[in-house]
Amino acid sequence: MTALNDYISTLDNDDDKALAKRMNEIISEALPDAQTRISYGLLGYYQPKQVCFFGINKAHVGFYPTDKPIDHFREEIQPYLHGKTTLHFKKDVDDFPVELIQNIAKWNLNN
Repeated sequence: MTALNDYISTLDNDDDKALAKRMNEIISEALPDAQTRISYGLLGYYQPKQVCFFGINKAHVGFYPTDKPIDHFREEIQPYLHGKTTLHFKKDVDDFPVELIQNIAKWNLNN
């Protein structure tokens, strides 16, 4: 079983499972060679270093790109920033900022 399937098996409903699959598609397009694993209850992407994580929460989708890209993307992430290094997205696959998520993942991989 893959880490994605393991993560999805922890989710309670089909909507959350669809959100997880979509987030995985978005991140995997940006990081096609990344390995995934579950850490702290989140799905993480490593290539070989830690690049980013996401988690489906009760009220939002959390995206955790670590602290390095936060300053670089400060202006673009402002509507989503909660705390120091956490981005919150609405639980709506049509509302995900796909380009921003992919740009952050790629930037974090290369910096």
